[in-house]
Amino acid sequence: MENTKLSPLQLFALLVLFQLGTALVVNLGMEAREDAWIAVLCGMLIGCLLYMGYAYLYITFPDKLPTQYMRLLLGKYLGGIIGLAYILFYMNKSSRDLLDGGLLVFVSTLKETPLFIINTVMMLAVVYVLHKGIEVLARTAFILLWIVFVIGIVILFMLLFSGIIDFTRILPVLSDGFKPVLKSVYRQNYQFPFAEIICITMVMPYLNNKKAGVRAGLISVLLSGMILSGTAVITISILGVDIAERSIFPLLTMVGKASIADFIQRLDILVVMVLIIGDFFKIAIYFYAAVIGASDLFKIPYRKILYPLALIVLFTSITISRTYSEHVKKGGDVLYIMDPLFYVILPAGLVIAALIYRFRTRRKSGTRIS
Repeated sequence: MENTKLSPLQLFALLVLFQLGTALVVNLGMEAREDAWIAVLCGMLIGCLLYMGYAYLYITFPDKLPTQYMRLLLGKYLGGIIGLAYILFYMNKSSRDLLDGGLLVFVSTLKETPLFIINTVMMLAVVYVLHKGIEVLARTAFILLWIVFVIGIVILFMLLFSGIIDFTRILPVLSDGFKPVLKSVYRQNYQFPFAEIICITMVMPYLNNKKAGVRAGLISVLLSGMILSGTAVITISILGVDIAERSIFPLLTMVGKASIADFIQRLDILVVMVLIIGDFFKIAIYFYAAVIGASDLFKIPYRKILYPLALIVLFTSITISRTYSEHVKKGGDVLYIMDPLFYVILPAGLVIAALIYRFRTRRKSGTRIS
């Protein structure tokens, strides 16, 4: 482990930017159509419950990485295999998010630039910051979070004063009942982006205040959920469900319609800035979780394993899909089939094992005292 300490505010900044990341890019909750915002809020509540499970493991083993307490709870070999599975899982997620960021830049601004070049530049930026350490990444997140909030407020006022918002487009509420909302929550919203914060368990051992850090993480989930839900409301109110559902980058399309007296317009670049910042931190945190886990599991110094794994993530991001539609389809298949294993099933097993471990530890200590 690195000899660094993070403040609760820095963890809060990392988590907010991580959750906003690619969630602002895609059609979040659109299976529920006009009620997408309700699906996001429901997903947020389930995400809070999952986060408390992840936090319990951290509180039980505050000075250990997940790859360490997995081996302690499940044994050297089984725990090592599950730890390796999580490392590969995090690398796959970082490569997919790298492709998301590259495609966003390619479609919105650099249409003549090869995708490989865009992804390489983004990955170099991630590796440079992580080479400096997780503390540098956390400090950067705290600064950039304020910039994102300011840009968000500017965009919100622009949309409000443009007069293009029609809240009747989200009505009637629950016109088809609660079933479409539950389907959207089950298939997407509780996992993406809320359950994805499981990778932050690789960062939490560096906190300098355990209780305040756990509270900051929970608040970040609530805040991110409200921001994403509000974004869904405004997107549908401007574009309508059908256009928002078909749009590749609905937030970009929505802001492109904002204009005040034909003088202030074309705020697309601000949206691109926000999305690149969020995607950068999502790639960085997933990749850091993979690197620090591999470093612990294989007993290789952190900075020595950083660059080889970066090359694997970079080339995977180019070869993982041939088209954007294929990329989205594969992502959906993974989200529905594989992700619950890493977000819910395995963590639930670890929580049960941790409860048994604590019970046995207390029983042994009580026997010794008597």
